[in-house]
Amino acid sequence: MTTTDIENLKGALRMRLRRDFVEVSSARDTSRKAHLEVFESKRGGRALGVEFGHLDRINFWVVRLGMPRDLPPTIERVDKEPNGSRSWTDANGDGANSNLSGYKQFATKPIARLAVKTLDEAVLVLDHLAR
Repeated sequence: MTTTDIENLKGALRMRLRRDFVEVSSARDTSRKAHLEVFESKRGGRALGVEFGHLDRINFWVVRLGMPRDLPPTIERVDKEPNGSRSWTDANGDGANSNLSGYKQFATKPIARLAVKTLDEAVLVLDHLAR
């Protein structure tokens, strides 16, 4: 994946988010969308956290209960369990984006990080969340 590929993916993803999702404000002022932007689908209100800052992928953060069941093996999935209302860890003890704790949509819920690298992968997740 080249830098151009990921930049094109980011542009296409932002267009899709504007069409089918609404941006959600953080309950905490410290977030300021520095490393995370959160959206809810216009239909169904399913939450989606997005990290645009990586050079080789886009990370989606989703509540596991509402995520697609059959993901292709090309989408890297890491499940995170809540530790109280402000943090999550996976089986290796690695945490989640701390800015997620500023959003009631994620607080105290089991979540997953989905690393997408292509538009087809992103569309698969977004189509599921937007229905």
